[in-house]
Amino acid sequence: FDLREDGYEESREGFPHSGWKYRRDHARMEKAWEAERKRIAELSREAARLASGKPQKDSPEMVESDGPTIGFGGPTLGTVLPEGIREEGAGESPVYFDAETDQYPGIILGIATCSNKSRDAEGNVRDHYYCRPGDDVRLMFPNASDKPKVVNQKFTVVDLYESGMSEYDSTFAFVRLDQLQDFRGMIDPISGTTSVTTIQLKLIEGADLNAVRDALRQRFPPDTYAYSIQTWRDMQGPLLAAVRLETTILNILLFLIIAVAGFGILATFFMIVVEKTRDIGTLKALGASGSGVMSIFLSYGLLLGIVGSGVGLIGGIAFVHNINDIASVIEKITGQEVFDPTVYYFTEIPTILNPFTLAWVMAGAIAIATTASVLPAIRAARMHPVAALRFE
Repeated sequence: FDLREDGYEESREGFPHSGWKYRRDHARMEKAWEAERKRIAELSREAARLASGKPQKDSPEMVESDGPTIGFGGPTLGTVLPEGIREEGAGESPVYFDAETDQYPGIILGIATCSNKSRDAEGNVRDHYYCRPGDDVRLMFPNASDKPKVVNQKFTVVDLYESGMSEYDSTFAFVRLDQLQDFRGMIDPISGTTSVTTIQLKLIEGADLNAVRDALRQRFPPDTYAYSIQTWRDMQGPLLAAVRLETTILNILLFLIIAVAGFGILATFFMIVVEKTRDIGTLKALGASGSGVMSIFLSYGLLLGIVGSGVGLIGGIAFVHNINDIASVIEKITGQEVFDPTVYYFTEIPTILNPFTLAWVMAGAIAIATTASVLPAIRAARMHPVAALRFE
């Protein structure tokens, strides 16, 4: 949590100058501005005195006194002791804070808490930063005592983080645990015992979250311990429920689309049976069995399903892999952005290919195509050769 010389660790396009270099330049500018403000104020007072005709007051003469001397040994003009910076003890020199060489306790902010996306005059999306590594921020939070009060503490931004999830990037900040415990009064002054409000456990990949949660709840029953033990799925329950509902609706819509294609196959096969009535009759007259005729149409339906779903699978995968390029082409043609970057905080459209879902959709499409060919195949198999050739 120490400020780096160049500030932000990763290179980011359009990220402003930051770090100790920026902090020193900013502190020098603030000092120069403060000195200029005082000079202008002094000139204004002198001009007002001259305009009023009042004589200039002489500087007070220093005289010896047995009492305390005022104006000596204290802070110089313009020097303020910030929160958390205290005198070391009676008789010792106070500790002064100089923003050019010192920093407050470090804090790492989510990138969405100190920036937003906007468009420039040319319509290009730009990141506008409210603060950067090297700036000071003031945080107010409650302490953990029996009589809660608001703690007002300054921090120095030492870095930014971007998790890719806007909920975290816009609400979470990270500081040193021991410093936060000290500020909030979560350290016992007698025993030195520290306290925390939340403990997060990271399990190995593939671990059963519910089993671990139930084991912890059994070890720390809620009627004995005031602990709320939850998995990340429990905490994100409403969001995951909404995602599951949307996924279910999309699956239903996809099934209906494939079913409509299946009805098209059914109608096409019935037309083929009607058009090939003479051919079917000839085959039956030459000794073809009903099962043989039926297998022809079923094989045709199966082949149609395999070829159609295979072409659709290849086309869908190619579309997903090039979805950002396709979105760019659509934006150029229509002049409208598919996903406005100022609303959706991602630089590209995120995609995930689930092999199980692909296999399930492809198998369903083949099954529907094959099922749609059953009724026409049965009709062709039951066709009598005499009736088929009577009017030919």
